[in-house]
Amino acid sequence: MSSKAGPRAEGTDGSDWQHREKVAVQYVTSVKYKNAMKRTLLYHGMLGTSMLGTAVIAGINCLYLWQVLWLAAFPTCLIGFRGIMKNKSKYLNLYRIGLALCSVPACIWGLLATAGYVSHQEFYPYVNLPKPAKFLMPDSNYVFYFLGGTTLCSHLFTLVAIRKLIYAWDVTSRKSKAQ
Repeated sequence: MSSKAGPRAEGTDGSDWQHREKVAVQYVTSVKYKNAMKRTLLYHGMLGTSMLGTAVIAGINCLYLWQVLWLAAFPTCLIGFRGIMKNKSKYLNLYRIGLALCSVPACIWGLLATAGYVSHQEFYPYVNLPKPAKFLMPDSNYVFYFLGGTTLCSHLFTLVAIRKLIYAWDVTSRKSKAQ
């Protein structure tokens, strides 16, 4: 029965395979968005690590307040990654809160400040550090527009993916409520 040319089971012509080959929609959705979120978490992690490393080398007082706000949400990447690995919606909700409260506003604030619509707020006066010689910004604003824009899009996509993942994982409670 394993060969195509060999004998078939009685009562079938071989066209009944379709009902056995289906994967539930929630599993397909889960795999799709988990893979996409892994990429966005990797991007957020690489950018956060490089920004944190540069801030440590150059001095923490060279950061603007929106950069500190964005770095404050950086540890939530680990929570989000754990939520994906363990399929825990509680961890994904914590990551979503960190993104919505810190990362997305920080990206918007940074883009608007770089464009000149709002002012940059220095971090050093709030923690009584000396004024730095140079702040941690790229020499070209176009580099920052690219990094800030892609980071903002990545965070917004992640928020959508988290919502879809939690909805896909919550299929059993939706079925029990319907009955």
